[in-house]
Amino acid sequence: MWIIRFLNGPLAGQVVPLTKNSTLIGRAPGCDIKIPSGSISKEHTRIEIFDDKVIVTDAGSRNGTFINGVQVRSSKANSGDKIALHDVFFEVQKVPENWAARFQQQMYGGQQQPSYGNVAYQQSPPRSRRRDRDDSEEFSAPQAESAELMQSKFPRWAAVFQEYMDRVVLPGMVKLPELFDFKWVLAGFMAAFILLVTTLSTIPLVRILKSSIEEESQHHAMTIATTLARVNRPYLTSDQISAASVDIATARPGVKKAMIISNIDGNIVSPASQAGSYPDIPFVHEARKFNSEAVKQIDDDTVVAMYPVMVFNQDSGNQAVTHWAVVLYDMRSLAVKDGDVLSLFIITLCISLVLGFVLFYFLYKLIEYPIRNINVQLDTALKDGGETVHVEYQFPALQLLASNVSSALTRAANPVQSAGVNRAVEHDRNREIGNLVELMGFAAMGVRTHDLSIAAVNQAFEARIGLPAATLTLQSVNDINDQALKLSLKDLIERVDKNPDELATNELEFSGSNFQVVAQGIYGSAKLAYYLIVLLPMEGEG
Repeated sequence: MWIIRFLNGPLAGQVVPLTKNSTLIGRAPGCDIKIPSGSISKEHTRIEIFDDKVIVTDAGSRNGTFINGVQVRSSKANSGDKIALHDVFFEVQKVPENWAARFQQQMYGGQQQPSYGNVAYQQSPPRSRRRDRDDSEEFSAPQAESAELMQSKFPRWAAVFQEYMDRVVLPGMVKLPELFDFKWVLAGFMAAFILLVTTLSTIPLVRILKSSIEEESQHHAMTIATTLARVNRPYLTSDQISAASVDIATARPGVKKAMIISNIDGNIVSPASQAGSYPDIPFVHEARKFNSEAVKQIDDDTVVAMYPVMVFNQDSGNQAVTHWAVVLYDMRSLAVKDGDVLSLFIITLCISLVLGFVLFYFLYKLIEYPIRNINVQLDTALKDGGETVHVEYQFPALQLLASNVSSALTRAANPVQSAGVNRAVEHDRNREIGNLVELMGFAAMGVRTHDLSIAAVNQAFEARIGLPAATLTLQSVNDINDQALKLSLKDLIERVDKNPDELATNELEFSGSNFQVVAQGIYGSAKLAYYLIVLLPMEGEG
């Protein structure tokens, strides 16, 4: 099923299904699609559907019909093409048949579609027919589908966010290129993005380093405490307490304090300078309740590790803890210095800036290229009289811009003759082409100049080529399956374009017979309107 979607004008946003084989568009009441606009002729354009083809034909309008910015009299349109009726734009699209069935079901409840004269208004049947339906059924199929899509893809908070961006944030952002060079605005956004990402990435990195330092400090403290306990165990188990020493621990980097305490009363037994004193560390006395090693971070900078000294108790027959080796370790000995963190941040920022500059360069060129390309095409068109500007980017905004520029160029090439009432346009020559081809006593065909589409063929040409006129008509020369004929026709057309007043000839064989293929350009009011192609049998070929 084919539909048209209006992009602007009085019917902007409406989707119209093309349910007829021929649909007339204009501002007259009898048109299938009525557009109430002064720039639209009473009968402006006719859209015809042939299987999978859509033919757009200007109905003798005052302001012309344009397909993708090129003025046409009768031309094939593809799905997605943008058609302009002066200043009213719409898009023709082919949609799946199941969409058509759903459209009919939602619109008319499975009943036969009525006719209200204007197809555009058939999306809104009379109110009396819809009074008993749910409010949700008051939307047309495309509107209902759009509403469902919006609800499924964009929840309420997303709609509020989008509205806030459109009304508050974006107006200020789009003002920046008016104050500064667009290149520097883009570079500023890129630099702000790089700085923000680098800063935010440094925060988790510092946290990871801190966690790693905590684990490493606890491991070091426990290793030193274990060594201290094993070195002094012989003295502590043989009552040579005065020989116990903590020098082996205090000599290690990062150790704040080391001591050996008694498990009986918790007093310090080594070093001798602190013997008999009671250590004021709550964790030490809590850990004494458990006969196993323990380690804990007691403040931002200190880790305490305890390792038991155990002997065999003959009375109970079990191992008993007699003393504890305690080590207070300073985590700052392993910590990354602030200068190192700053250096890491600066290095990361520099790498990000280099990569960001490369990204900025390609992004800017990606934006600049299509605009520069359109400018070059526009400059060439203004110098050489061209009427078409196109863009290959899959970017709807740019494609619409190119279409509008092409429309403006075409209108500039055909200026208004009398206060915007009459425009110098080419008359419809389709009937002339058909009559001239039929008058030929030999196989002949007519080809339009603006799109190389075949306008008419006679029966002799059908018999010679072996294809019916319905297949050839409205087909482009570029789509002819016979490669030899296609190449010959393209060569003849190029030669006619260079010398319009001269005959161009080639020789070609059909079914074992040689023919002379002759091409002649036929002028319109200002330029060539079509090519006349005739197949003449060679001498001796009959």
